[in-house]
Amino acid sequence: MKKNIAILIILFVTVSCSNKAYLFTSFHEPADAGLRMLYSYDGYHWTDFDTVFLKPEVGTQKVMRDPSMVQGPDGTFHLVWTTSWQKDKGFGTASSKDLIHWTEQKHVPVMEHEAGALNAWAPELFYDDVEKQYIIIWATTIRPF
Repeated sequence: MKKNIAILIILFVTVSCSNKAYLFTSFHEPADAGLRMLYSYDGYHWTDFDTVFLKPEVGTQKVMRDPSMVQGPDGTFHLVWTTSWQKDKGFGTASSKDLIHWTEQKHVPVMEHEAGALNAWAPELFYDDVEKQYIIIWATTIRPF
């Protein structure tokens, strides 16, 4: 935890001393290790923080793959991710004001109504400034009847 705090302090000081920095969410194998992040000043050269920011606790397999994060208009970071490959018809979600302290993780069932659905994976999160709402899209494998 102390390593995470030190890394984030470096990030915030670096960002405040420059015009812009980009933050990229990622994961490494094994996928149950959790949320990883990288940063870049130009969008071409990326540096890994080399730490886990959030360990997955929800879903059938309790993995964190395909993390997608967006910062809302109030400054809160919202995260969604794949929690399992099969037999799990939802995805994980959590939020943070500082990327250190996270809300309780939740599993959001999105395909329970679809009998042929095998999964829900690769969720992507966006904020629509015009409509002032969050949009989540995902992929699902549906077996034929």
